Amino acid sequence: MALFISIFAAFMLIGALIGVLMLIPVQTRKAGLRLALFCIIILLSISLINNFFLKHKNEPVATITPEEYKKIKEGMTYDEVKKIVGGKAKSEYKINKYSSPDYDFDGEGGLENDATVSLHFVDGKLSVKSEYGLITKSDQSELDNSPYVDVTDNPENKIRELVNEHLHNVSVEDIEVNQDLGTEKKDQLIALVHLSFDLKNSSETTKNMIELYSEDLAARLAEEERNISELSVFWKVPYIDEDETLAKFSFKRSGEQMVISERNYSQSLN
Repeated sequence: MALFISIFAAFMLIGALIGVLMLIPVQTRKAGLRLALFCIIILLSISLINNFFLKHKNEPVATITPEEYKKIKEGMTYDEVKKIVGGKAKSEYKINKYSSPDYDFDGEGGLENDATVSLHFVDGKLSVKSEYGLITKSDQSELDNSPYVDVTDNPENKIRELVNEHLHNVSVEDIEVNQDLGTEKKDQLIALVHLSFDLKNSSETTKNMIELYSEDLAARLAEEERNISELSVFWKVPYIDEDETLAKFSFKRSGEQMVISERNYSQSLN
């Protein structure tokens, strides 16, 4: 691709030079001006594509070491993070088309071989960073090694699979799925999901993480379990309070999306 663009740019450069030479004779001046302008516009377009698209496409995929992770601070831009780690993220994910992106990196030199780092940005600034297995040991690996469960036509198993795969340092305490009796539509379900956030953190970071994880789960269920019309996610945080439910997030389906309808926090997180 790069070779083709280089050859094409060379032809455009030659065309621009020919156009300039055609400006000398009066009889070819108008045609020469058109040719030169056309080739120059194409050259500028190629330069723009190369700077803003191919440059990012050819960026190396970076990993994050424990030392680099500690240098990454809330409020940084994605470009600032890339300067620290030396490249772009392994993957990018948006909860919906209106939200800011999350970026996932593989960890390197951490406590576990499959360490990962997730960065959540709001309005272009890093809002929440989290890691699994990089500087904190987690029991999540035990869940990852559990036997495969067929989730076909089983919303409870599908929810459990999504939690285990995408919500690091989170364990499932209970999942309940009931018929939605408040709607005339058939086969509509209400899901009640009780989760535990098991990674020790500050109350503010914990509050941000469990809200982010709730929105992530709701977005994935909206796509993969279209008969779920309502979702409530209840959170316990054992290192703050072993018994009390510290937060609840409720979502209702709106077309193809799940929209948050209620947030409740215990005083322990305020």
